[in-house]
Amino acid sequence: MEFDCPECGTHIVGEVSKCPKCGVEFVIEEVAEFECPNCRATVPADSVKCPNCGTRFEVSGVAEASEATEASEAGALDQATGQVAETEAAPSIEELREVELRKQFPLLVEEVKPLLALANDYGIDAAEARRYIDKAVKSGRQRDVVSAVDYVKECLDSVRAAIDDRIVRDIEYLEKLSEISKKTGSDPKAILGAIESIKVKKEEGDLRGALSEAKSARGVADQLTGKYVEANELCEALEKLVQNSERFYVDVRDVRRLLNEAKDAGKHGDWSMMGILARKGREELLASLPDMLKGELKKAKASLLDAKAEGKDVTSMVKILKEAGVSFKRGDHEDSLERLIEFKTEMKRI
Repeated sequence: MEFDCPECGTHIVGEVSKCPKCGVEFVIEEVAEFECPNCRATVPADSVKCPNCGTRFEVSGVAEASEATEASEAGALDQATGQVAETEAAPSIEELREVELRKQFPLLVEEVKPLLALANDYGIDAAEARRYIDKAVKSGRQRDVVSAVDYVKECLDSVRAAIDDRIVRDIEYLEKLSEISKKTGSDPKAILGAIESIKVKKEEGDLRGALSEAKSARGVADQLTGKYVEANELCEALEKLVQNSERFYVDVRDVRRLLNEAKDAGKHGDWSMMGILARKGREELLASLPDMLKGELKKAKASLLDAKAEGKDVTSMVKILKEAGVSFKRGDHEDSLERLIEFKTEMKRI
């Protein structure tokens, strides 16, 4: 080993730990070396040319391997980062929606339950709303949260519409009774006051209060208008029965004639005759329904079996048809007729 002292410049030969002239201490570091392929001289590993013959060297071997290793590690890191990012990525829109729907479902159910109870308390037909609840329950069991929530929403809209319709009809009926009350010489003030109270409660969202007020007002109006209320209810029931029967092609010409005569009697204030004619028409029409209903129940059962054979979901239709059969057996032909209409409507939907 030969070198000059970095402190005093003395030329030194051999491995020494300090300068023999100035005494400065040296730190000996091992330097990697290789042999020049041209002149065989020993060359430091970081040299780009031979100090003996001047041959230039190409960068290869360890340096290239180091660069390749660094590139490989960088690529692996990028890949790993991408995998982590993918694993920890934000939930998809569908997943977020499902989470939100799962939160909505119990809230919607709690909103529906009191409305269904209210409809039941005041005899409001909420059959359609209950069908939606049945479908929601089935979807929930199948873990189809999207359909379950949609069905509960449909139920909510249906029962609200039924209650709102009932309140509107109660108001219209009371307004009519107030006019009848004037004609009979009675003071309609109590009826008119009740009508305003019903409207206010409805606007405030107090549906139970509105229905309760309407029920009380009808009681007051009944006392003021006497036989008109009973006769009018008979006419309305007969008209509904005629319309339902026509959907099954029942011959209602004679019954409709009696209904029109009953309405004319009411216009002239002859409420006794109005009630008599409406009652007579209802009795005649009901007498013609049993045979027709038997045939329609058989047809409904056959169409139900066909739909089931085609793989369609007939759960709701089975329940409706069962209710129609029960009503028929107990002699409630009007209700059996309404259930069959509901069955046909539901069948068209599938």
